[in-house]
Amino acid sequence: MKRINTSHFAILGLLRIKPMSAYELVKFSKESIGLFWNESYGHIHKSIRQLELEGAVEIVEEATTGRHKKVYGITQQGCGQLDSWLAQAPAEHVMRNELLMKVFVSDERQAPQLISYIEEELEGGRRLLEVLAGIKAGMEQVEEKRAKLWLLTLDYGERYIQMTIEWCEHALDILRGKGRE
Repeated sequence: MKRINTSHFAILGLLRIKPMSAYELVKFSKESIGLFWNESYGHIHKSIRQLELEGAVEIVEEATTGRHKKVYGITQQGCGQLDSWLAQAPAEHVMRNELLMKVFVSDERQAPQLISYIEEELEGGRRLLEVLAGIKAGMEQVEEKRAKLWLLTLDYGERYIQMTIEWCEHALDILRGKGRE
């Protein structure tokens, strides 16, 4: 069975929020949904071209002064595709975590390096919680119905990161010989 390109639906969903250029899509996604979905500029640009060929998006504004900029908006056809996808149950989530794979396949010789990796993960998690707190503070400007749904995804991110922080602290205790295994 052919795998559905969920990137296309993410782009359609973001364009349903507001028309954007490919650059604006990358920036907006990093600032809003980057914790659970991100794509490179090149991938987004390629996906937009495909969606335009399919009639799901169209150029709604084109600036020719200075740097060439195309702003895309979702079409009625694109809204229909997005709504159909939203009506389907989500596909099974496949987790890939390189840090956990390294922990699993390492032995005692790699413990110092693992400690270093886990410390980096811990600090990254703490920084990310600060970023999410800033995003949460900025939600006051969003309309109430949309903010409620966005806050739910933000809450998931905060809880996931907090769990990761707790695991890192636990793993460091064990690797340093301070905790129970």
